[in-house]
Amino acid sequence: MDERLISPGGTDALCENLVNTAYEDLSEENVRIFRDRLLDMAGCIFGGATVKENDFLEERYLQWGGKEEARVFASGGKRLPLPNAAMLNALKARSNDYGSMLFKIHGAAMPSHVGETLLPLNLTLADHFGPSGRQFIANNVASEDLAGRLLFSLKVRMPADMLLITSAAAAVAGRYYGLDAAQMKSALSYAATNATDPAGAYYNYSEELYLHNGVSAQTGIMCAEYARGGWRGFTDPYFGRSALLSKNAEDGEYPENYEAIFSDLGKVYYTECAIKKFPGGIPMTSVAFAGRKLHQMILDRYGSVDPEKIACVHFFASRRIFHGYYSNPFVLRNHLNALFAYHFAAASSVMYGVVSVKTVQTEAIMADKELVRLAEEATMDFYEPAGGAPLVKVVAEMKDGTTLEAEESFMIMEDYPSRDVIIAKFMDQFNAYGKLPASHAEKIIELAGRVEEIGDMREFTELL
Repeated sequence: MDERLISPGGTDALCENLVNTAYEDLSEENVRIFRDRLLDMAGCIFGGATVKENDFLEERYLQWGGKEEARVFASGGKRLPLPNAAMLNALKARSNDYGSMLFKIHGAAMPSHVGETLLPLNLTLADHFGPSGRQFIANNVASEDLAGRLLFSLKVRMPADMLLITSAAAAVAGRYYGLDAAQMKSALSYAATNATDPAGAYYNYSEELYLHNGVSAQTGIMCAEYARGGWRGFTDPYFGRSALLSKNAEDGEYPENYEAIFSDLGKVYYTECAIKKFPGGIPMTSVAFAGRKLHQMILDRYGSVDPEKIACVHFFASRRIFHGYYSNPFVLRNHLNALFAYHFAAASSVMYGVVSVKTVQTEAIMADKELVRLAEEATMDFYEPAGGAPLVKVVAEMKDGTTLEAEESFMIMEDYPSRDVIIAKFMDQFNAYGKLPASHAEKIIELAGRVEEIGDMREFTELL
Protein backbone atom coordinates (compact mmCIF):
# COMPACT_ATOMS: atom_id res chain seq x y z
CA MET A 1 0.00 0.00 0.00
CA ASP A 2 1.12 3.57 -0.71
CA GLU A 3 2.46 4.79 2.64
CA ARG A 4 0.60 8.08 2.21
CA LEU A 5 -2.70 6.17 2.46
CA ILE A 6 -1.94 4.30 5.67
CA SER A 7 -4.49 5.38 8.28
CA PRO A 8 -5.14 8.25 8.88
CA GLY A 9 -3.46 9.42 5.67
CA GLY A 10 -6.29 8.40 3.39
CA THR A 11 -8.96 10.11 5.48
CA ASP A 12 -6.78 13.23 5.74
CA ALA A 13 -6.53 13.30 1.93
CA LEU A 14 -10.31 13.00 1.60
CA CYS A 15 -10.81 15.88 4.04
CA GLU A 16 -8.28 18.08 2.24
CA ASN A 17 -10.06 17.45 -1.05
CA LEU A 18 -13.45 18.10 0.53
CA VAL A 19 -12.56 21.53 1.92
CA ASN A 20 -10.53 22.66 -1.11
CA THR A 21 -12.88 21.69 -3.93
CA ALA A 22 -14.09 24.66 -5.99
CA TYR A 23 -16.67 25.01 -8.74
CA GLU A 24 -13.89 25.20 -11.32
CA ASP A 25 -12.83 21.65 -10.41
CA LEU A 26 -16.16 20.17 -11.52
CA SER A 27 -17.01 18.73 -14.91
CA GLU A 28 -19.72 19.94 -17.26
CA GLU A 29 -21.53 16.67 -16.56
CA ASN A 30 -21.44 17.35 -12.81
CA VAL A 31 -23.14 20.71 -13.40
CA ARG A 32 -25.62 19.39 -15.99
CA ILE A 33 -26.81 16.57 -13.75
CA PHE A 34 -26.92 18.89 -10.75
CA ARG A 35 -29.28 21.29 -12.54
CA ASP A 36 -31.69 18.42 -13.20
CA ARG A 37 -31.43 17.12 -9.66
CA LEU A 38 -32.03 20.53 -8.14
CA LEU A 39 -35.32 20.86 -10.03
CA ASP A 40 -36.16 17.27 -9.21
CA MET A 41 -35.56 17.79 -5.49
CA ALA A 42 -37.61 21.00 -5.44
CA GLY A 43 -40.48 18.92 -6.78
CA CYS A 44 -39.92 16.21 -4.18
CA ILE A 45 -40.13 18.82 -1.42
CA PHE A 46 -43.51 19.99 -2.71
CA GLY A 47 -44.68 16.41 -3.17
CA GLY A 48 -43.51 15.49 0.32
CA ALA A 49 -45.54 18.35 1.76
CA THR A 50 -48.71 16.47 0.75
CA VAL A 51 -47.98 13.54 3.10
CA LYS A 52 -50.59 14.11 5.82
CA GLU A 53 -48.94 11.74 8.28
CA ASN A 54 -46.18 14.34 8.76
CA ASP A 55 -48.33 17.38 9.47
CA PHE A 56 -48.26 16.97 13.25
CA LEU A 57 -44.47 17.07 13.33
CA GLU A 58 -44.18 20.35 11.43
CA GLU A 59 -46.91 21.84 13.59
CA ARG A 60 -45.02 20.81 16.73
CA TYR A 61 -41.71 22.27 15.55
CA LEU A 62 -43.47 25.52 14.69
CA GLN A 63 -45.06 25.58 18.14
CA TRP A 64 -41.63 25.13 19.72
CA GLY A 65 -40.42 28.00 17.51
CA GLY A 66 -37.01 29.54 18.11
CA LYS A 67 -34.66 31.79 16.20
CA GLU A 68 -35.89 32.24 12.62
CA GLU A 69 -32.74 31.25 10.74
CA ALA A 70 -33.99 29.32 7.69
CA ARG A 71 -37.16 28.56 5.76
CA VAL A 72 -39.25 25.50 6.22
CA PHE A 73 -39.99 24.84 2.58
CA ALA A 74 -43.56 24.38 1.32
CA SER A 75 -44.91 25.94 4.51
CA GLY A 76 -45.90 29.46 3.51
CA GLY A 77 -42.57 31.09 4.34
CA LYS A 78 -42.34 30.00 7.97
CA ARG A 79 -38.83 29.97 9.50
CA LEU A 80 -37.16 27.97 12.28
CA PRO A 81 -33.69 27.46 13.80
CA LEU A 82 -31.32 26.08 11.20
CA PRO A 83 -31.15 22.44 12.43
CA ASN A 84 -34.94 22.19 12.79
CA ALA A 85 -35.68 23.69 9.38
CA ALA A 86 -33.14 21.29 7.84
CA MET A 87 -34.75 18.35 9.58
CA LEU A 88 -38.23 19.12 8.24
CA ASN A 89 -36.98 19.94 4.74
CA ALA A 90 -35.05 16.69 4.38
CA LEU A 91 -37.97 14.73 5.79
CA LYS A 92 -40.30 16.23 3.17
CA ALA A 93 -37.83 15.56 0.38
CA ARG A 94 -37.66 11.85 1.23
CA SER A 95 -41.29 11.26 2.24
CA ASN A 96 -42.45 9.85 -1.11
CA ASP A 97 -39.11 8.10 -1.77
CA TYR A 98 -39.01 9.94 -5.09
CA GLY A 99 -35.58 11.59 -5.13
CA SER A 100 -32.36 10.93 -7.01
CA MET A 101 -30.06 8.05 -6.11
CA LEU A 102 -27.42 5.64 -7.45
CA PHE A 103 -23.70 6.39 -7.54
CA LYS A 104 -21.74 5.00 -10.49
CA ILE A 105 -18.07 4.68 -9.57
CA HIS A 106 -15.43 2.73 -11.50
CA GLY A 107 -18.17 0.80 -13.29
CA ALA A 108 -20.12 -0.09 -10.14
CA ALA A 109 -23.72 1.08 -9.76
CA MET A 110 -24.41 1.57 -6.05
CA PRO A 111 -27.89 2.28 -4.62
CA SER A 112 -27.85 5.24 -2.25
CA HIS A 113 -30.10 7.85 -0.63
CA VAL A 114 -27.55 10.60 0.02
CA GLY A 115 -29.14 13.25 -2.20
CA GLU A 116 -32.50 13.18 -0.44
CA THR A 117 -30.74 14.52 2.66
CA LEU A 118 -27.90 16.48 1.11
CA LEU A 119 -29.81 18.60 -1.40
CA PRO A 120 -32.58 19.79 0.95
CA LEU A 121 -29.95 20.39 3.66
CA ASN A 122 -27.83 22.34 1.18
CA LEU A 123 -30.89 24.42 0.23
CA THR A 124 -31.63 25.08 3.91
CA LEU A 125 -28.05 26.16 4.58
CA ALA A 126 -28.12 28.31 1.44
CA ASP A 127 -31.28 29.99 2.66
CA HIS A 128 -29.36 30.99 5.81
CA PHE A 129 -25.88 31.76 4.41
CA GLY A 130 -26.72 33.06 0.90
CA PRO A 131 -23.96 31.47 -1.23
CA SER A 132 -23.64 31.96 -4.98
CA GLY A 133 -25.00 29.28 -7.26
CA ARG A 134 -21.46 28.12 -8.02
CA GLN A 135 -20.61 27.76 -4.33
CA PHE A 136 -23.89 25.95 -3.79
CA ILE A 137 -23.10 23.40 -6.51
CA ALA A 138 -19.53 22.86 -5.29
CA ASN A 139 -20.70 22.33 -1.71
CA ASN A 140 -23.07 19.59 -2.81
CA VAL A 141 -20.80 17.83 -5.29
CA ALA A 142 -17.75 17.79 -2.99
CA SER A 143 -19.83 16.29 -0.17
CA GLU A 144 -21.42 13.66 -2.39
CA ASP A 145 -18.04 12.71 -3.79
CA LEU A 146 -16.77 12.03 -0.27
CA ALA A 147 -19.75 9.80 0.56
CA GLY A 148 -19.59 7.99 -2.77
CA ARG A 149 -15.91 7.18 -2.44
CA LEU A 150 -16.35 5.91 1.11
CA LEU A 151 -19.23 3.72 -0.06
CA PHE A 152 -17.28 2.35 -3.02
CA SER A 153 -14.44 1.27 -0.73
CA LEU A 154 -16.65 -1.49 0.68
CA LYS A 155 -17.43 -4.81 -0.95
CA VAL A 156 -20.79 -5.04 0.85
CA ARG A 157 -22.48 -1.66 0.61
CA MET A 158 -25.75 -2.12 2.46
CA PRO A 159 -26.49 -0.70 4.99
CA ALA A 160 -23.36 1.48 4.73
CA ASP A 161 -25.16 3.64 2.14
CA MET A 162 -27.51 4.71 4.94
CA LEU A 163 -24.74 5.02 7.51
CA LEU A 164 -22.89 7.52 5.29
CA ILE A 165 -25.80 9.94 4.92
CA THR A 166 -24.82 11.68 8.17
CA SER A 167 -21.25 12.01 6.88
CA ALA A 168 -22.44 13.70 3.70
CA ALA A 169 -24.59 16.03 5.81
CA ALA A 170 -21.67 16.96 8.07
CA ALA A 171 -19.49 17.52 5.02
CA VAL A 172 -21.81 20.04 3.38
CA ALA A 173 -22.49 21.81 6.69
CA GLY A 174 -18.75 21.95 7.37
CA ARG A 175 -18.13 23.69 4.08
CA TYR A 176 -20.67 26.38 4.97
CA TYR A 177 -19.07 26.76 8.40
CA GLY A 178 -15.66 27.28 6.80
CA LEU A 179 -14.00 24.33 8.56
CA ASP A 180 -10.41 23.50 7.66
CA ALA A 181 -9.38 19.90 6.91
CA ALA A 182 -8.59 19.06 10.55
CA GLN A 183 -11.85 20.51 11.79
CA MET A 184 -13.71 18.73 9.00
CA LYS A 185 -12.29 15.40 10.15
CA SER A 186 -13.57 16.17 13.65
CA ALA A 187 -17.04 16.94 12.25
CA LEU A 188 -16.95 13.69 10.29
CA SER A 189 -15.95 11.83 13.45
CA TYR A 190 -19.20 12.83 15.13
CA ALA A 191 -21.09 12.02 11.93
CA ALA A 192 -19.57 8.55 11.88
CA THR A 193 -20.24 7.81 15.55
CA ASN A 194 -23.81 9.09 15.38
CA ALA A 195 -24.67 7.30 12.13
CA THR A 196 -27.74 5.08 12.08
CA ASP A 197 -29.67 3.26 9.38
CA PRO A 198 -33.45 2.76 9.18
CA ALA A 199 -32.98 -0.99 9.69
CA GLY A 200 -36.36 -2.73 9.47
CA ALA A 201 -38.33 0.40 8.55
CA TYR A 202 -38.86 -0.86 5.01
CA TYR A 203 -40.07 -4.28 6.07
CA ASN A 204 -42.35 -2.75 8.68
CA TYR A 205 -43.52 0.26 6.62
CA SER A 206 -42.44 2.63 9.39
CA GLU A 207 -41.92 6.37 9.00
CA GLU A 208 -38.42 5.82 10.38
CA LEU A 209 -37.27 5.32 6.80
CA TYR A 210 -37.63 9.04 6.03
CA LEU A 211 -37.28 10.35 9.58
CA HIS A 212 -33.74 9.00 9.20
CA ASN A 213 -33.02 11.52 6.45
CA GLY A 214 -34.37 14.40 8.52
CA VAL A 215 -32.39 13.44 11.61
CA SER A 216 -29.26 12.97 9.49
CA ALA A 217 -29.60 16.54 8.17
CA GLN A 218 -30.10 17.90 11.69
CA THR A 219 -27.15 15.89 13.00
CA GLY A 220 -24.89 17.04 10.16
CA ILE A 221 -25.31 20.66 11.24
CA MET A 222 -24.60 19.79 14.85
CA CYS A 223 -21.44 17.89 13.83
CA ALA A 224 -20.13 21.07 12.16
CA GLU A 225 -21.02 23.02 15.31
CA TYR A 226 -19.05 20.58 17.50
CA ALA A 227 -15.98 20.92 15.29
CA ARG A 228 -16.19 24.70 15.10
CA GLY A 229 -16.58 24.78 18.88
CA GLY A 230 -13.24 23.04 19.28
CA TRP A 231 -14.23 19.48 20.11
CA ARG A 232 -11.61 16.94 19.10
CA GLY A 233 -12.50 14.08 16.80
CA PHE A 234 -11.00 10.67 16.01
CA THR A 235 -7.62 10.11 14.44
CA ASP A 236 -9.49 8.24 11.70
CA PRO A 237 -13.29 7.93 11.88
CA TYR A 238 -13.56 5.65 8.81
CA PHE A 239 -10.51 3.39 8.50
CA GLY A 240 -8.96 3.38 11.98
CA ARG A 241 -9.39 0.80 14.71
CA SER A 242 -13.12 0.01 15.17
CA ALA A 243 -13.98 2.92 12.84
CA LEU A 244 -17.19 3.10 10.80
CA LEU A 245 -15.97 1.42 7.61
CA SER A 246 -13.22 -0.76 9.01
CA LYS A 247 -15.94 -2.45 11.08
CA ASN A 248 -17.70 -3.26 7.81
CA ALA A 249 -14.55 -4.58 6.12
CA GLU A 250 -14.01 -8.33 5.91
CA ASP A 251 -10.33 -8.26 6.93
CA GLY A 252 -8.48 -5.67 8.94
CA GLU A 253 -8.85 -1.91 8.83
CA TYR A 254 -8.95 -1.48 5.08
CA PRO A 255 -11.92 -2.39 2.87
CA GLU A 256 -11.35 -4.23 -0.37
CA ASN A 257 -11.45 -1.15 -2.61
CA TYR A 258 -9.65 1.20 -0.23
CA GLU A 259 -6.79 2.25 -2.49
CA ALA A 260 -9.03 2.60 -5.54
CA ILE A 261 -10.99 5.48 -4.02
CA PHE A 262 -7.91 7.72 -4.22
CA SER A 263 -6.96 6.99 -7.84
CA ASP A 264 -8.76 10.01 -9.29
CA LEU A 265 -9.32 12.10 -6.14
CA GLY A 266 -9.68 15.77 -7.00
CA LYS A 267 -9.84 14.98 -10.73
CA VAL A 268 -13.22 13.23 -10.99
CA TYR A 269 -16.24 14.03 -8.81
CA TYR A 270 -18.90 11.38 -8.26
CA THR A 271 -22.52 12.22 -7.55
CA GLU A 272 -25.83 10.42 -7.63
CA CYS A 273 -26.91 10.22 -11.23
CA ALA A 274 -30.29 8.44 -11.47
CA ILE A 275 -33.64 10.20 -11.20
CA LYS A 276 -36.72 8.23 -10.23
CA LYS A 277 -39.72 8.09 -12.54
CA PHE A 278 -42.25 7.04 -9.89
CA PRO A 279 -42.61 7.34 -6.11
CA GLY A 280 -41.39 4.40 -4.05
CA GLY A 281 -38.49 2.02 -4.19
CA ILE A 282 -36.58 2.05 -7.46
CA PRO A 283 -37.13 -1.73 -8.10
CA MET A 284 -40.82 -0.91 -8.65
CA THR A 285 -39.99 1.30 -11.66
CA SER A 286 -40.13 -1.59 -14.11
CA VAL A 287 -43.43 -2.78 -12.63
CA ALA A 288 -44.99 0.65 -13.15
CA PHE A 289 -43.74 0.83 -16.74
CA ALA A 290 -45.11 -2.65 -17.50
CA GLY A 291 -48.42 -1.64 -15.92
CA ARG A 292 -48.47 1.51 -18.05
CA LYS A 293 -48.15 -0.63 -21.17
CA LEU A 294 -51.09 -2.75 -19.99
CA HIS A 295 -53.10 0.39 -19.27
CA GLN A 296 -52.64 1.46 -22.88
CA MET A 297 -53.55 -2.03 -24.16
CA ILE A 298 -56.82 -1.92 -22.22
CA LEU A 299 -57.49 1.59 -23.46
CA ASP A 300 -56.87 0.55 -27.08
CA ARG A 301 -59.07 -2.54 -26.79
CA TYR A 302 -61.99 -1.15 -24.79
CA GLY A 303 -61.82 2.61 -25.34
CA SER A 304 -61.50 3.26 -21.60
CA VAL A 305 -60.04 1.66 -18.50
CA ASP A 306 -62.88 0.59 -16.22
CA PRO A 307 -61.40 -1.09 -13.12
CA GLU A 308 -64.69 -2.88 -12.50
CA LYS A 309 -64.03 -4.84 -15.71
CA ILE A 310 -60.63 -6.03 -14.45
CA ALA A 311 -60.90 -9.29 -12.54
CA CYS A 312 -57.34 -9.50 -11.23
CA VAL A 313 -53.78 -8.27 -11.74
CA HIS A 314 -50.79 -10.61 -11.55
CA PHE A 315 -47.11 -9.72 -11.27
CA PHE A 316 -44.23 -11.96 -12.36
CA ALA A 317 -40.51 -11.36 -11.94
CA SER A 318 -37.20 -12.99 -12.66
CA ARG A 319 -35.56 -14.54 -9.61
CA ARG A 320 -32.38 -12.64 -10.52
CA ILE A 321 -34.00 -9.41 -9.30
CA PHE A 322 -33.84 -8.17 -5.71
CA HIS A 323 -37.31 -8.42 -4.19
CA GLY A 324 -37.22 -8.27 -0.38
CA TYR A 325 -39.92 -6.14 1.19
CA TYR A 326 -41.36 -5.16 -2.22
CA SER A 327 -42.83 -8.65 -2.41
CA ASN A 328 -44.94 -8.26 0.71
CA PRO A 329 -48.70 -8.19 0.10
CA PHE A 330 -50.49 -4.85 0.09
CA VAL A 331 -52.42 -5.05 3.36
CA LEU A 332 -52.11 -1.75 5.24
CA ARG A 333 -53.95 0.46 2.73
CA ASN A 334 -51.62 3.35 3.51
CA HIS A 335 -48.97 5.58 2.01
CA LEU A 336 -45.85 3.69 3.07
CA ASN A 337 -47.23 0.29 2.13
CA ALA A 338 -48.03 1.71 -1.31
CA LEU A 339 -44.47 3.01 -1.78
CA PHE A 340 -42.91 -0.43 -1.30
CA ALA A 341 -45.31 -3.01 -2.73
CA TYR A 342 -45.10 -4.51 -6.21
CA HIS A 343 -48.78 -5.35 -5.86
CA PHE A 344 -49.77 -1.70 -5.50
CA ALA A 345 -47.49 -0.50 -8.29
CA ALA A 346 -48.95 -3.06 -10.69
CA ALA A 347 -52.56 -2.25 -9.78
CA SER A 348 -52.13 1.53 -9.83
CA SER A 349 -50.28 1.63 -13.15
CA VAL A 350 -52.78 -0.72 -14.82
CA MET A 351 -55.68 1.43 -13.62
CA TYR A 352 -54.19 4.89 -14.16
CA GLY A 353 -51.13 4.40 -16.33
CA VAL A 354 -48.95 5.78 -13.54
CA VAL A 355 -48.00 5.59 -9.89
CA SER A 356 -48.16 9.24 -8.83
CA VAL A 357 -47.70 11.30 -5.69
CA LYS A 358 -51.47 11.67 -5.52
CA THR A 359 -52.29 7.96 -5.83
CA VAL A 360 -49.89 6.86 -3.08
CA GLN A 361 -51.33 9.10 -0.35
CA THR A 362 -53.30 7.31 2.37
CA GLU A 363 -56.40 9.46 1.97
CA ALA A 364 -56.54 8.78 -1.78
CA ILE A 365 -55.98 5.06 -1.29
CA MET A 366 -58.76 4.76 1.28
CA ALA A 367 -61.18 6.51 -1.08
CA ASP A 368 -60.35 4.27 -4.08
CA LYS A 369 -62.15 0.97 -3.50
CA GLU A 370 -61.28 -0.54 -6.88
CA LEU A 371 -57.60 0.26 -6.52
CA VAL A 372 -57.58 -1.29 -3.05
CA ARG A 373 -59.37 -4.37 -4.39
CA LEU A 374 -56.93 -4.89 -7.24
CA ALA A 375 -53.87 -4.19 -5.07
CA GLU A 376 -54.97 -6.49 -2.25
CA GLU A 377 -56.00 -9.31 -4.58
CA ALA A 378 -52.96 -9.00 -6.85
CA THR A 379 -50.65 -12.02 -6.92
CA MET A 380 -46.92 -12.37 -7.37
CA ASP A 381 -44.90 -15.26 -8.75
CA PHE A 382 -41.60 -15.94 -10.46
CA TYR A 383 -40.93 -16.80 -14.09
CA GLU A 384 -37.88 -17.38 -16.24
CA PRO A 385 -37.74 -14.94 -19.18
CA ALA A 386 -36.14 -16.06 -22.43
CA GLY A 387 -32.36 -15.87 -22.27
CA GLY A 388 -32.40 -15.24 -18.54
CA ALA A 389 -32.94 -11.51 -18.96
CA PRO A 390 -33.88 -9.51 -15.83
CA LEU A 391 -37.51 -8.82 -16.74
CA VAL A 392 -40.85 -8.29 -15.05
CA LYS A 393 -44.30 -9.02 -16.41
CA VAL A 394 -47.72 -7.68 -15.43
CA VAL A 395 -50.85 -9.59 -16.45
CA ALA A 396 -54.43 -8.34 -16.36
CA GLU A 397 -57.31 -10.84 -16.33
CA MET A 398 -60.44 -9.15 -17.64
CA LYS A 399 -63.89 -10.23 -16.52
CA ASP A 400 -64.84 -10.99 -20.14
CA GLY A 401 -62.20 -13.74 -20.20
CA THR A 402 -59.52 -11.75 -22.03
CA THR A 403 -55.96 -11.90 -20.69
CA LEU A 404 -53.47 -9.13 -21.48
CA GLU A 405 -49.83 -8.99 -20.50
CA ALA A 406 -46.79 -6.69 -20.81
CA GLU A 407 -43.10 -7.11 -20.02
CA GLU A 408 -40.45 -4.56 -19.08
CA SER A 409 -36.72 -4.65 -18.39
CA PHE A 410 -35.85 -4.33 -14.73
CA MET A 411 -32.90 -2.14 -15.72
CA ILE A 412 -35.15 0.60 -17.12
CA MET A 413 -34.70 2.15 -13.68
CA GLU A 414 -31.22 3.30 -14.78
CA ASP A 415 -32.40 5.15 -17.90
CA TYR A 416 -31.76 8.87 -17.49
CA PRO A 417 -34.95 10.91 -18.12
CA SER A 418 -35.20 13.77 -20.60
CA ARG A 419 -35.49 17.35 -19.40
CA ASP A 420 -39.16 17.32 -20.41
CA VAL A 421 -39.80 14.27 -18.23
CA ILE A 422 -38.04 15.91 -15.28
CA ILE A 423 -40.11 19.07 -15.70
CA ALA A 424 -43.33 17.04 -15.95
CA LYS A 425 -42.40 15.20 -12.74
CA PHE A 426 -41.75 18.52 -11.01
CA MET A 427 -45.05 20.01 -12.19
CA ASP A 428 -47.02 16.95 -11.08
CA GLN A 429 -45.72 17.39 -7.53
CA PHE A 430 -45.97 21.19 -7.58
CA ASN A 431 -49.61 20.90 -8.65
CA ALA A 432 -50.28 18.21 -6.05
CA TYR A 433 -49.09 20.68 -3.40
CA GLY A 434 -51.36 23.28 -5.02
CA LYS A 435 -50.68 26.27 -2.76
CA LEU A 436 -48.49 28.43 -5.01
CA PRO A 437 -49.15 30.23 -8.30
CA ALA A 438 -47.92 28.85 -11.62
CA SER A 439 -45.47 31.75 -11.85
CA HIS A 440 -43.53 30.19 -8.95
CA ALA A 441 -43.12 26.95 -10.85
CA GLU A 442 -41.98 28.75 -13.98
CA LYS A 443 -39.36 30.70 -12.04
CA ILE A 444 -38.09 27.59 -10.19
CA ILE A 445 -37.68 25.75 -13.50
CA GLU A 446 -35.90 28.73 -15.07
CA LEU A 447 -33.48 29.27 -12.16
CA ALA A 448 -32.69 25.57 -11.75
CA GLY A 449 -31.67 25.54 -15.41
CA ARG A 450 -29.01 28.20 -14.79
CA VAL A 451 -28.23 27.74 -11.11
CA GLU A 452 -24.52 28.39 -11.65
CA GLU A 453 -25.39 31.98 -12.66
CA ILE A 454 -27.30 32.85 -9.47
CA GLY A 455 -25.55 35.43 -7.30
CA ASP A 456 -27.37 34.57 -4.06
CA MET A 457 -29.19 31.24 -3.71
CA ARG A 458 -31.85 32.89 -1.61
CA GLU A 459 -33.30 34.03 -4.93
CA PHE A 460 -34.11 30.33 -5.43
CA THR A 461 -34.98 29.27 -1.87
CA GLU A 462 -37.51 32.07 -1.41
CA LEU A 463 -39.59 30.38 -4.12
CA LEU A 464 -39.86 27.20 -2.05
